Amino acid sequence: MRIGIVAGGYADGYPRHAPADTPVLVNGRRTRLVGRVSMDMLHVDLSGIEGAGVGSPVTLWGKELPVDEVAQSAGTVSYELLCALAPRMRVVT
Repeated sequence: MRIGIVAGGYADGYPRHAPADTPVLVNGRRTRLVGRVSMDMLHVDLSGIEGAGVGSPVTLWGKELPVDEVAQSAGTVSYELLCALAPRMRVVT
């Protein structure tokens, strides 16, 4: 399995308790978390995501991946996720 490292973790407001299989988008394609959320990184499954590599866009939640879905997977509510975002996380609206 190819594993991607995402520069973001619970220090950035991503839920530390999010389990493996929590959905994430890489290059606009749905994938999942692998392992535990670290302070400054997440690990994602890159199997079947052609061209994924350094600099690939990662969406933790957004238009194609509702924050409510991520919150449900992490056992919380979307309000908590949105309020916890740290300033160093890039937010695209």
